[in-house]
Amino acid sequence: MIAVTCRNGEHFSIDPVHIERVETDPDTVIHLVDRTKYVVDQGFDELLRTIQDHRASVLVLQKRLAGGTAEIADHASTVRNSSLRLERRQYSRDDGPDYSPVVPPAGADGD
Repeated sequence: MIAVTCRNGEHFSIDPVHIERVETDPDTVIHLVDRTKYVVDQGFDELLRTIQDHRASVLVLQKRLAGGTAEIADHASTVRNSSLRLERRQYSRDDGPDYSPVVPPAGADGD
């Protein structure tokens, strides 16, 4: 959850997973997938950084819970790509084996 402040001073939290889009016109407006809109005091860049920090911290926690090691920087948006190993797998719904080979992400240099 990320903390936001409405223009009327109300403080509350939003789950970033439910954010459909964020726009500025000139106020920062958060549109949720259920069509709810919130006009917030945070600027566009500040809100995006907050969302990025939240998602980076979630990835680090998932890695730690999976038994791996991951470090989080003083500011979560500075976590380097090398801190986490991401895998993308190809799946076949109908035919083929029950497993799938690991497909390295585009641009991976084989760390």
